[in-house]
Formats: sequence, C-alpha cells, structure tokens
Amino acid sequence: MKGARLCLLLGAALLVGSVGGCIEFGVTQPQALFTASPAGHVIPFTASFDGTLSRKAGCDIVSYVWTFGDGGGATGPLVDHTYTADGIYEVTLTVIDESGASDCTAVTVDAENPVPTATFSYSPKSTMDGAYIIGASEWVTFDASASTDDSGITAYAWDFGNGDKASGAVVEYRYTYPGSYNVVLTVTDDDGDASSYTQLIEVIGNNPCGSGSGSSGGSCS
Repeated sequence: MKGARLCLLLGAALLVGSVGGCIEFGVTQPQALFTASPAGHVIPFTASFDGTLSRKAGCDIVSYVWTFGDGGGATGPLVDHTYTADGIYEVTLTVIDESGASDCTAVTVDAENPVPTATFSYSPKSTMDGAYIIGASEWVTFDASASTDDSGITAYAWDFGNGDKASGAVVEYRYTYPGSYNVVLTVTDDDGDASSYTQLIEVIGNNPCGSGSGSSGGSCS
C-alpha cells in the first residue's frame, strides 16, 4: 500500500500536460515495468535495474525516475544502485510518456545482513606427535576476539564438549579428565544472526584422584 501511494504521488507530481506528436491507441497510460538483478544479496552489493520493458502504444516514454528505498534515486532506463545497509527496500520506477501521462510500479529488494564469522584460539598448548595438546587440570585461555562481523558481535557462547558452557569473548577453562573434546564457539551479531566454529581439543594426563579409572587407579599418594 505504501508503494501504491508513493506511485500515485510521483505520478501526480510528474504529470506535465500533453505534448503534440503522440498518437494514443486505447491504453491512455504508459505501463511501468522493470527487472531487478539481483533482487536479494548479502550487503554490500550492487543491483542493476532495467526499465526498458516499460511501454506505451503509439507514444514514446521520455522519462524514467527511480527511488531505491534507502534515500537514493536515479533517472534513465538502465540504472545501478549499491546497497550498504541491510533491510528490505521498496524500489519504485515512475515512467512518463510524451503526452505527460505517467505510471508507477514497485518491487522489493532484500539487502541481507552478513553472517558473523566465528573463530578462536587457545593457549597454552604443546605439541605431541604433530598434534596440539593441553594437560588435564591445566588452565587454558580461549580467545574469540578474532571473530568478525560488519556491525558488531553481541554474544559469545562456548560449549566445551563435556556439558560445561561459558560466555564472553575471552574465557578461562580447565578440563578435569583427559580425552578429546569438540569445543564449539557460537557468536551472534546485533541483527540476531549467528555462526559457529569448532575445534577438537586433545587433553592428556591422568584422571583425578578418586575417579576410580585411568592410570591413577583412583588412589593418590
């Protein structure tokens, strides 16, 4: 409905009266038609708009006026426009023929928010047989500050692969038991979009005293 009202307003504003030399056949109004390519994409992106499909029997279209929904505008049958902010934008084309008659049509373009990129590092760690390892009961710092987003990350959620969880860009954690653990970091941006990153963490060492299993045998001296 908003696009229809805008079309009516633009049509009224751009109606300039009849001009000689334009022969009318049945249809008294031109038809505004256009394509958008692409009609949706992750920002920033440039969309191409083609208004040459617009027509008027027996009368030339002399003006193409575009509004792109984000404050931008252009004129001409073929135009490009770059979207830099995410959102759903209503693109409007108003065409005017030689007689001053006008028509207007609108389509929506979906400028999509980029998904954030999650990543993390951890330290200290050692190397054994070409693989990174950490020791059981060793405090380890997990750092997700290298994760990126176009407008800012608002949440960092950690899953340490053993039921324990944490939040924050930088956290400290230690594993009690040796084993292999998939550590999953999930980051969320200010648009609510999220992505995850997983690393396999190898923990070596003995089970803690009293566990009843492993090389420690459940006893300590």
